[in-house]
Amino acid sequence: MGAETGPGPAPGLAPPSDYRLAVPEGWERVVLDPARWPHRIDKLVQRGLRGTRATPQLKAALAERIRDQAEAAHANGGVEMYLVNQVIGQVPVSAGLVVTLLRPPSGTAPGGLADTAVALATSGADVSTVELPAGPAVRHLHRRRPAPDDPDGNKLTVTHLDVHLAVPNSDLRLLLSFSTPMEPLAEALVTLFDSIARTLQWMA
Repeated sequence: MGAETGPGPAPGLAPPSDYRLAVPEGWERVVLDPARWPHRIDKLVQRGLRGTRATPQLKAALAERIRDQAEAAHANGGVEMYLVNQVIGQVPVSAGLVVTLLRPPSGTAPGGLADTAVALATSGADVSTVELPAGPAVRHLHRRRPAPDDPDGNKLTVTHLDVHLAVPNSDLRLLLSFSTPMEPLAEALVTLFDSIARTLQWMA
């Protein structure tokens, strides 16, 4: 890992007003705004279960699960999330992406990306610094196995790829959090996640 410590805000230069991210067709976007997501989630559930024999109870349970994901992501600073549940070549694919805007804790100086890399590396996970078109980033690949007594009954190992970027000319960080429970396809999906991260562009 390099010694990059983050450029910090540059005097006289404004941070970007927004970002642009390209995702594959079939990735459904949910803006993490409590006033907007109920209608969007209902539409996603109806579209996803169209043509199936899903009961109203199943539809309600799926909508509640997505709402729980949206609420948790929003509480952590998430601004949008993408969900994909589709069949590609007769193979069901499930994955997600949460985009989070991170601010330094009040009264503390923002750390550089090198500090982020060092902190993540202590966990023993796969951590590296990479150069993306949008700038330097910290790439953190890890897997989470559910506990035997998981209260939600989860039994699938989930592969996570987190990409941390410094927002230019600001103290902010943008975090792209990809995940998939598709362990047999995890390697191929991580390659896709990396490709999506490379499409990030800052908007003036």
